[in-house]
Amino acid sequence: MKQGRRPQKVASFIKEEVSQILMYELNDPVFKNFISITEVKVSGDLKRAQIFFRVFQGDPEEVKNAFEKAKGYIRKLLAERMNIRFVPELSFEIDRTFEEEERLAELFKRIKKEES
Repeated sequence: MKQGRRPQKVASFIKEEVSQILMYELNDPVFKNFISITEVKVSGDLKRAQIFFRVFQGDPEEVKNAFEKAKGYIRKLLAERMNIRFVPELSFEIDRTFEEEERLAELFKRIKKEES
């Protein structure tokens, strides 16, 4: 297997597994909000994984804090499911892509309106 593809495969696996863990294994009521794991980026050395999530209901900062508290447990569950010697350190980040896209669309509308 090429070295370049391995981080992508690990990222894809982590995304799927963390989504499952989120749905079925975390008991904190904060995780009962509608949350989606949108992307996972794994470093080339496989030591770090950034997990991006989007919150459709509830406070994203509250969810991020809950993820931070649960990341040891999530990492333990990943270790049980992954066929890998070292499970990456996890960090959780709020995915703000949607908000940025909305903000840019609004700016473009305003520019177009001012041009007319």
